[in-house]
Amino acid sequence: MYQSLKKLSDHSYIEIHRCYLDTDTVKDILWAHPASIDLLHAFLQVLIIDCKYKTNMYRLSLMEIIGVTSTEMTFSIVFAYVKNEWKDNSSWCLDRLRSLMHG
Repeated sequence: MYQSLKKLSDHSYIEIHRCYLDTDTVKDILWAHPASIDLLHAFLQVLIIDCKYKTNMYRLSLMEIIGVTSTEMTFSIVFAYVKNEWKDNSSWCLDRLRSLMHG
């Protein structure tokens, strides 16, 4: 996990994660490229959210948020591995996206 976080940092990705309260174990991780956030600022009218359930060896869900440009081209904004598809994790991802949009 630390290697993944370092690679994201080395390549200038925006990375946000949260851990379980009693340990340093990462529960959810979200990452985005700064160019994707720039595109989001320009085209924030349509967002598509998809969550693929338990498709990796750790049984984590992969959430992807996609934007659509005025010429109907799509671009990836944010990717997140979340522990479950529960309301708490989805709202956490959307709150982080909102902070990226306004921050």
